[in-house]
Amino acid sequence: MSKAPSQAVLAPPASAPDPSQQPSSVPVPELPASIPAGVLPLFLTTATQDLFKVRAGEDVTVEKPMKIIPKADLLADLHARLAIGDFYPAKQQIMEFPEDEMLLYYDPEFKYGQNFFICVTVPAMEAFLKPIVPQEAIDPAVEAAKTARSRKWESLGSDLEIEGERVVSTRDLIHVKVSRKRREFGSTCKFGDRDAHDAYLESKPFRDPTYDLSRMEVPNACQAIPEVAHSQAQTAWYRPLNFAVQYHPIVMPPEEQESIMSSDSLMEFVQTVTIRFEKALQQNGIMDIFRDDYRELGDEDVALEQGVHAYLQEYQSFTDLKHSKDKSISCVDWHPVQRGVVAISCARRVTFDDRVELGDNGQHQHSSILIWSFHDPIHPQLILHAPDDIMCLQFDPRDPNIIAGGCINGQIVLWDIAEYQDKLKSSRKTSTGGQNTGDEATGGDTTERVTETPALKWLAVSSIEFGHRAAVTDIQWLPSHIELGHSGEAVEHSEGGHRQLVTTSLDGQVAFWDTKYKKELKALDLVWKPFQRVPLSAMDNTFDYGLTKISILGSQKEHSISGNIFPPTSSQKKQRDSVASGFSSKFFCATEEGDLIYSDWTDKASEEKASRVEHAYSYHFGPMSDLQRSPFFPDILLSVGGWSFHIWKEKVTAGPLLSSTPSPSYLICGRWSPTRPGVFYISKADGTIEIWDLLDRSHVPTTTQNISSIAISYMAIRQYSGKSQLQHQFIAAGDDEGTLHILEVPRNLTKASKNEKSFVRAFFDREVRRLNYVQERKQLRAKERARFDAIAM
Repeated sequence: MSKAPSQAVLAPPASAPDPSQQPSSVPVPELPASIPAGVLPLFLTTATQDLFKVRAGEDVTVEKPMKIIPKADLLADLHARLAIGDFYPAKQQIMEFPEDEMLLYYDPEFKYGQNFFICVTVPAMEAFLKPIVPQEAIDPAVEAAKTARSRKWESLGSDLEIEGERVVSTRDLIHVKVSRKRREFGSTCKFGDRDAHDAYLESKPFRDPTYDLSRMEVPNACQAIPEVAHSQAQTAWYRPLNFAVQYHPIVMPPEEQESIMSSDSLMEFVQTVTIRFEKALQQNGIMDIFRDDYRELGDEDVALEQGVHAYLQEYQSFTDLKHSKDKSISCVDWHPVQRGVVAISCARRVTFDDRVELGDNGQHQHSSILIWSFHDPIHPQLILHAPDDIMCLQFDPRDPNIIAGGCINGQIVLWDIAEYQDKLKSSRKTSTGGQNTGDEATGGDTTERVTETPALKWLAVSSIEFGHRAAVTDIQWLPSHIELGHSGEAVEHSEGGHRQLVTTSLDGQVAFWDTKYKKELKALDLVWKPFQRVPLSAMDNTFDYGLTKISILGSQKEHSISGNIFPPTSSQKKQRDSVASGFSSKFFCATEEGDLIYSDWTDKASEEKASRVEHAYSYHFGPMSDLQRSPFFPDILLSVGGWSFHIWKEKVTAGPLLSSTPSPSYLICGRWSPTRPGVFYISKADGTIEIWDLLDRSHVPTTTQNISSIAISYMAIRQYSGKSQLQHQFIAAGDDEGTLHILEVPRNLTKASKNEKSFVRAFFDREVRRLNYVQERKQLRAKERARFDAIAM
């Protein structure tokens, strides 16, 4: 078979094939004289057309007659159907075809005798795929008309502009030499696995609250003429100037260098230090000084629980469709005595501008505190009404029937739930003739009784004119061993007890309140005022801080103890007396500006010192949202705000002991574990909770668990002990949708290991020594820099 030209669309007719060059087993049909070279006509039945998806009129048409078929499919068909296949006449050509794909052409007019033909050579295939289109002849007259005549160029000044824009080198080029130490070549690389979901950020759809908002149409008109406005500015402007400084290093003359290098003193010095140099070189050859010893530490001989045992298990969840849905849980507090009873406060998720726009209409929506019980996850046990949204609340540790709360309008509210104690103690066995609650009437059909949640109004509320001028952000009952006088100093108190509390507000004031201002709490209504105020302003007295949290030594420990209504024993009295003897009026405060301030409420401002603040640490890049002392180390504090958290030690002014890396989402709340000294929990705005274990690792959290689809606004931890079923540790986490999640903490996060407290204390002490070393090095470097500058001058 003769070869056809590669550039022709259709080659001239080929001569008859030589029978000696074809296998005797495969019959080759005789081609008509009009068939081009490299083209083999084939008749394909309907079954073959469906098999190769070349159905005439559907898959291939007159407009699109070509189809590329893999050679492997043709060989598979030849192997499967052998001689009965439609491609069997072209078996040898298909096997000898050099490419992986072959061209099948649809011939509806039977131009070459069959309904299809296949290209068995590469030139024929390219001729059909890339046909040569002849170019049309161009009319000489048109071509002559289009020919442009070259004319002389006359410069009108543009050449000078082009020359001015040309960049010309006016100095020698700078040569940069990059080198690398030889010992760094061939270093081993240690790679670690990374979860694909770590870099995955999901943006879920949410309902637009303004979609259904309807506004009244207001006719308005405007003029299409710009208005002339007269304004003045007194901003001082300074003209910027370019400034550069260049200096040359001090160079020793070559003659002086040669004299020093050949001096006897230099030779004596080299002989003296040779032994020390050799010893240092030997040490470098024996051990790798660049190795990270922390990464080479072996695993402890302790089996850490992994999998489901290392995660928080959701025990229950509470939500009320009327009082808490679509509201943010601003505060959560556990009942000091009753097991499984927790109180939450809900606040509306509106901005300050929206509150101003609502005005008095917002007051008609009842603000309340809901008290939930594990025995009834559907209905709250008690509802406490409030004059405005409650931002913080706390049970009285000495008298759990008294609840104090701070409102967004600056008022302090007191409730007394003594008459509902029986209801909080009851279980769900009321509808089947079991135990009866204290507030249910006897008699009647108990099977169809509908229990309504009782509502209670506040007992007393503070005076508006003598209260805070902004939202109350934190409220705490003072420890039982601390009683303050009207001047702020500690005084003796009777065994009958006292009830004093401290509050902070965004107005920059710390207020101390005494419930013994009147004989009865009800008499405090609308006349209650603080007996002492501590205004906190910046150290330069330029602005007032917005306070968000307060931490007083002893208040966290007092509240963490399970409420004991029995008289204290002699040992407890001695312990309280010893703590009271070491009373300190100094306290920490978290601010809205992101500063952690350290102050003294007995210190008075004077002309020399305009502010009560002793120290201010600015390490948070956003408002601080939480501040808590460690229950095991009273001088250790955890501050949370912005994108990071920090661990501080009282009286260490060099900086935080531990700082976290910036988080992709805001951190909201932080809580220490009440049973493990080295464990604390961090809640985030993306609905996750980070579990940190300082014994395991201190640079990344041990576990990160997703709890809710929106922000976790508040957390509170409660540890129950005893032989009851609730002898576990629970975390109450409230979110911005009004749902309270009760999470059960696994055993490995509640049971402390051997000597864990001493290990964590050693860790904090080591960090203190590190900070002191850094400060010493800074001072030393400052002195060295001053000495070098003096020598250079």
